[in-house]
Amino acid sequence: MTQENAIAEALKKFQVIPSIRRLGDLETALNSERDIVLLTGADIANLKLLAEKVHEAGKLVLVNMELLGGFGRDEAGIKLLKHYFKVDGVMSTDRMRLGMARNIGLFTIQRFLISDSKALDTAQRILRTSRAQAAEILPAKIAMDVVPKLRKVTAIPLLAGGFIQSEEDLEAVQKAGFEGATTSVKHLF
Repeated sequence: MTQENAIAEALKKFQVIPSIRRLGDLETALNSERDIVLLTGADIANLKLLAEKVHEAGKLVLVNMELLGGFGRDEAGIKLLKHYFKVDGVMSTDRMRLGMARNIGLFTIQRFLISDSKALDTAQRILRTSRAQAAEILPAKIAMDVVPKLRKVTAIPLLAGGFIQSEEDLEAVQKAGFEGATTSVKHLF
């Protein structure tokens, strides 16, 4: 199964995706039953080792291209993510970079911060034509309110993220119709 297909398959059931900002939290994620790990605290000096650890635990690796320290966000850098660092997928707000990542076989997740009605309109416009294979909507509290509007323009898997603090938050996100949620709250891993 390709990297793209493995993540797409995993998103067929609700996923809680640990977002590892503090590297000390990685062991908890690796020992969890979660299928996907988002390495938000990684940089080019430690990404290869971290990705290897995640894969050794039988999990898939995502990185946020905007938060990856020391990373060149051009085509050569994106190729390195796949071929050298061995990540399975990327998240970004940048459609052009997501297009490059998708073209080389990485799973792509477009991120949207819904801060007001204009941001929602922009997200809907982009989602109508996006080649991304999933989208993350932030913050989760707002995402739950706008998911019906987003579903009118796209059928790709939607993740909620930001300020997910409890099991109740996760249940609400799932009930709202999301395929998953990202969280950095360790006890939810």
